[in-house]
Amino acid sequence: MNKFLDSRTGNILMVLVGIACDAFSFAAFVLPHKFIAGGVTGVGRVFSHYFEFDVSVVVAIISISLLILGFLLLGKLFALSIVAGSVLFPLFLNVFNRFDALKHLTDQPMLAAIIGGVLMGFGLGLIIRAGASSGGSDVIPIILNRKLGIPVAPLIYIADFTIMILQLPFANTNDVLFGIIVVMLCTITLNKVVLFGSSNVQFTIISHKYKEINEALQNDLDVGSTLTHGITGHCKDPLDVIICVVSHESVHRVRTTVLEIDEEAFMTMVDVSGVNGRGFTMARKY
Repeated sequence: MNKFLDSRTGNILMVLVGIACDAFSFAAFVLPHKFIAGGVTGVGRVFSHYFEFDVSVVVAIISISLLILGFLLLGKLFALSIVAGSVLFPLFLNVFNRFDALKHLTDQPMLAAIIGGVLMGFGLGLIIRAGASSGGSDVIPIILNRKLGIPVAPLIYIADFTIMILQLPFANTNDVLFGIIVVMLCTITLNKVVLFGSSNVQFTIISHKYKEINEALQNDLDVGSTLTHGITGHCKDPLDVIICVVSHESVHRVRTTVLEIDEEAFMTMVDVSGVNGRGFTMARKY
């Protein structure tokens, strides 16, 4: 499964599905309930309210303008990285907006905020996991970062905050609060999707019987390991510290094996993500 997701076909599919989910969440849940929103969609809401423009048309104009700006200032490679989000998102949004039935999927604002936030985060998570970008309001902060060295994250937060502020004159308290819920759920879901399937457990094992433990890990459990030189803090005894990364399913076997060899072994276990290398993203070598 992970090999397919890392392939070019898998990445393209993730980008398409991600953009479709992101656009659907706006068309079916965020815009019909008038929740405040960040990014170019939030700007589209502002123009729609004051000038009665179609939101998807405004989003398309802004996205393509930012795409051209990125191309002129940062080059072809940057433009290619955001072309899918800049072109396909407004296209999908326009298509979904044409179906009136989507605007009446639920009349419960809380339910709309929950589903909209989760679906939006799922879509953005797929896009980021595929190595692409949703483009939009992120473009200007990235340009300022490349040209002036200003950190990207604060600029993005300031941009989104400003866009949300512009919507306050025509938004009531519920629109604001539900908009915040959408953003929070989107962020949580996005992080989960980006790290999905890549979580493992790293063992750090300290024992005077490190040679026997390392041999058991390598030969009996087929677990790769790394030895790093260490010295005990109190007695100043030299020994090698064992570091190994395993799947969650192997945690019990590794722990049991270590304690069978040395019941006084000192172990720590921490969750790690994005592991690359032999035995994980590459085939093992023996």
